[in-house]
Amino acid sequence: MTKDDVLTLIRQGVEVAGSQSAFARRCNVTTQYINDILRGRRDPGPKILDMLGVEKTVVYTVSYRLKEERPCL
Repeated sequence: MTKDDVLTLIRQGVEVAGSQSAFARRCNVTTQYINDILRGRRDPGPKILDMLGVEKTVVYTVSYRLKEERPCL
């Protein structure tokens, strides 16, 4: 699931609730917070994610690249 998918869930929640204010009250957060998330100014935090039934996972990858100088070769 991507961040865009989470934003879609939030938009659906706003639509079902009838307004950003109603959705914010349902999630026990401020309307401004919901608005900031939807406008890309903030990321959804644990409280919103929990209300949506979503868990945030962070994945780190390791990659390698060749340098121009290779003293051992």
